[in-house]
Amino acid sequence: MNKIIIPSKKGKQGIGAGVWNLGPGRDPFGGPTRAEIPILDRIPLLAAAGITYIEAHDVELPLGDVPKAKKLLKQYDLKMGMYTPSFFADPIFKDGGMTSNDRAVRKQALQNALQAVDVTVELGAEVMVFWNGREGFDFMLAKSGQEAVRHLIDGFNAVGQYALEKYGRKSPRFAIEPKPNEPRANMYLSSVGEALYLISRLDSAIQPWFGLNPETAHSRMAGLDYVWDVELCLEAGKLFHIHLNSQDTTRYDQDLPFGYTEPLKDLALCVVLQDAKWEGILAFDVKAPRTDRQEDIADVLHTSAANLQRLWAKALKVDRKKIAEYRSTQRYTALAGYLAKCLY
Repeated sequence: MNKIIIPSKKGKQGIGAGVWNLGPGRDPFGGPTRAEIPILDRIPLLAAAGITYIEAHDVELPLGDVPKAKKLLKQYDLKMGMYTPSFFADPIFKDGGMTSNDRAVRKQALQNALQAVDVTVELGAEVMVFWNGREGFDFMLAKSGQEAVRHLIDGFNAVGQYALEKYGRKSPRFAIEPKPNEPRANMYLSSVGEALYLISRLDSAIQPWFGLNPETAHSRMAGLDYVWDVELCLEAGKLFHIHLNSQDTTRYDQDLPFGYTEPLKDLALCVVLQDAKWEGILAFDVKAPRTDRQEDIADVLHTSAANLQRLWAKALKVDRKKIAEYRSTQRYTALAGYLAKCLY
């Protein structure tokens, strides 16, 4: 099967996508609109769409399905790009995992995370992502924020210590995925800055193994600039993974096709990644919308990949000397015009 290739991309070639990208058409306000495809049956569909690296949550590819998943990965010439424990779907985590006020829930969250480390290694992924999707609060003083930070520090330290003791230098790296809102009214680890601060509080031996997985929509739904978020991660040496999609301003988390709503900024993002010679996987966190039919479920991947290829190719042609000249003369409006010319 033809794999999607990004020309002149340093490091990891090929595109990443999650098994959840081909879901049953749910959104926050309604149930499914098409038959749910069994998770293992989605793996061939991702391969057919040109994907190289697949991603999954522990509830999608549990420990018991790992042998079958490994056979399918080999059969379809796929690799595991990322694995992640789910701290948001199970009712036990309704008030958070690592920051729950219930000690037994915090203990269960840690056990889930440690098992996910083992599965990440077994599947051959180099990165394990933490989106701690219920960490936060809905009512004032429902949690002690200071205690919550300490619980997060303790939890991530424990995960890092377990991985290093068991796997040493072969341990996966861990990427925190910030999100500003949804599903809690107030989210912990809501921004890149918060996540970087938390990493700075981890034990010194653990810190190098923790970085970030910024997502386009998560930045833009908070009115933040995704390109700046990525640059901050790059400057800190903490861009461990990346999730690309689109977001129509501050609405709910939409996971629209990459390159759709703000192509000029996405062009700038490609320039930044090229200049940084970033070697990680370019991965999509998109969802086939409720309106798409079953037979068109992969359109969101085809559209995202085509947009990424076009934007990446255009970014390669952007004259960096011109950018430097516009910066040195502070002709920022002219720079904006030049980027628009490169795009259009």
